[in-house]
Amino acid sequence: MQFGKEFYPHKTLDRLGFKRAKCKFCSKFFWSKQNRDFCDDDECRVRANIERYGFIGRPIGKRHSYIESWYTWVRVFKKFNHTPIKRYPVIARWRDDVFFVEASIYNFQPYVVSGEVEPPANPLLVPQFCLRFNDLENVGVTGRHYSGFVMIGEHAFNYPEKFIYFKDKGIYYIYNLLTTGFKIPDEEIFFHEDSWEGGGNAGPCIEFFVQGLELGNQVYMQFKKINSELRELETKVIDMGAGLERYPWLTTGLKTSYEIVFPKTLKFLNQFDLSYQERVKLADYTRTLFISLFDSALPSNAGGGYNLRKILRLCFKILRNKNLNLDLVELMKIHSREFELYPELKNTDFEIIKDILSEEEGKYKQTIKNAIKIIKKTREFDLQTLRKLYESYGITPEIIREIKPEIKIPENFYETKKEKIKKEEKIFDLVDLPETEKLYYQGKTRTIAKVLKMIDSYVILDKTVFYPRSGGQDCDLGYINGKQVLDVIKQDNIILHKINDKLKEGKFVELLVDEKRRKQLMQHHSAAHIINGAARRILGKHAQQAGAEKRIDKAHLDMFHYKKISEDDIEKIEELANNCIKESREILVTFINRMEAEKKYGFEIYQGGAVPGKEIRIVNIKDWDIEACSGLHVSNTALVGKIVIIRVKKIQDAVIRIEYLAGEAAEAYLKKIEKILDECAKILDCRVEEVYEKTKELFESWKKNKKYGRN
Repeated sequence: MQFGKEFYPHKTLDRLGFKRAKCKFCSKFFWSKQNRDFCDDDECRVRANIERYGFIGRPIGKRHSYIESWYTWVRVFKKFNHTPIKRYPVIARWRDDVFFVEASIYNFQPYVVSGEVEPPANPLLVPQFCLRFNDLENVGVTGRHYSGFVMIGEHAFNYPEKFIYFKDKGIYYIYNLLTTGFKIPDEEIFFHEDSWEGGGNAGPCIEFFVQGLELGNQVYMQFKKINSELRELETKVIDMGAGLERYPWLTTGLKTSYEIVFPKTLKFLNQFDLSYQERVKLADYTRTLFISLFDSALPSNAGGGYNLRKILRLCFKILRNKNLNLDLVELMKIHSREFELYPELKNTDFEIIKDILSEEEGKYKQTIKNAIKIIKKTREFDLQTLRKLYESYGITPEIIREIKPEIKIPENFYETKKEKIKKEEKIFDLVDLPETEKLYYQGKTRTIAKVLKMIDSYVILDKTVFYPRSGGQDCDLGYINGKQVLDVIKQDNIILHKINDKLKEGKFVELLVDEKRRKQLMQHHSAAHIINGAARRILGKHAQQAGAEKRIDKAHLDMFHYKKISEDDIEKIEELANNCIKESREILVTFINRMEAEKKYGFEIYQGGAVPGKEIRIVNIKDWDIEACSGLHVSNTALVGKIVIIRVKKIQDAVIRIEYLAGEAAEAYLKKIEKILDECAKILDCRVEEVYEKTKELFESWKKNKKYGRN
């Protein structure tokens, strides 16, 4: 995609004395104050027979440390009314299409960029930690590649009714940063014209270089791309990203950027028999793992956990090959002190991290043993087979290559697993239909409504008391004009009711919900939030929700956890959950602006996944659990009745399922168990409290008789 000169901030660049030229190597246009016919991209410099990086050994500008570089960004951009904000977690809980944050703009997609939600500040500056796993082989080699790095995000959101600034001011701010902030002579600066597209949007962009090093890229998100056609966006966005690590490298002229980013970590690693590349990889990988674990991510065979397990096992491999007994947690402790940009890291629970790494190391050693046997039996190593080996046995491509060096591993193996898979849902044509008025949030179970449309066996009304299947909670059932309601679903903001008959459009009908069913579903849903809060208190803050289902006959809560839960911990979770019920905690439900909710409660509110909309519904169990949730709840924990955990099992790597019952379903279950025990006591001719010992005694006797062949 190419744009003409008029799409770039040429007026400002002209005014600042920069001249436009075309690179004889890459054919891109660039702006500089030097009289030359090639741009400052490192590859073009090499083709012109000059150093790839001209600042190594010859620093440019005023010397900066890692943290000082951030302070300079803040000082300069505060002059231009930018508000610095805190980083977002590396797990993109607010999105349903990606696992990790790879660029600072991810923080504001899709709702801020679309104009649906206001940004936390406008304009703003954010030091966002980003994860990228596509260049791991270059970490420690190029001097600039990382698996995790700080992207300085400069963002301005220009809405039709509120213009902030765009191209010309944007590039002037960058020029001012480089020349007055970092004291870089302007004859050293090159601005390259380029283009960008992603997520259905596109626009021109300006990359800025000094002595071969790209310092950042200012994207002018201006167009929406539809079938190769560009259409102007209503909301135009400045999306500038710059790797913080490159600024202290440029201004110190060190051989690599790692020396100034990880000085204490590398010094600690100097005592071990490791190559420079190995030391850098350990420093970089452990920092990425540390921040990810701090943000409650877990290594696994599923989703984004693929990549975390990969870099952790690369660390284990380095240590195994060198026969080193090096505690990776010690490296993470150094990072917590060395990485001043994120002071929250000093509050890390290192005991949990130590336990996670210990579990992972045990799995790694067992995987190596198993891999040798399995790989010898495997004949083909196509992408499908590689996936199966990884998902079923935890055998990574790297382990396969250790055992069979001739096997070729697809470069995109991990990349193709990083995006979340969206579930396909049935789509109805609901054009021109108004949003359904949702009376179920008012606690209503009956009303009169008007039939707006029938689509197949689904009826759409102007209002409803029927809660649709959503967020893992089963739907309400009941009757519409005496016709049985078989299912209730939601598409966008319209509710569809499946019935076993037809209703005439325009007719007024009576709606009646099965109140007993609703009560049980509410008890199960509120119980899920109570168990969620209890589990985090017992297992740790990483124990976040991975999924849930609430039906009338059973319910379960899936949670991220790195190992099997002990019986003792299960009992503690159940006891704590029931204590919460006994304490009669109020359950408050409010609608609140998305940004306000994120600021006030943090991103842990997205326990059930991404929640759409400008306003989100917050369910707050006082001093216990706060979540964004669209489900129906009781008004006080006491109304849940009782919680019984009936089983806990592992359903996939790093995910456990807690099966439970609450309220009337729990009471019915306990009565059933009591009845079974009474029957057993009668059969065994003993008291109920003696059933266990009597059964054990009987079983041992049976085993003994079987051993000696007696009937």
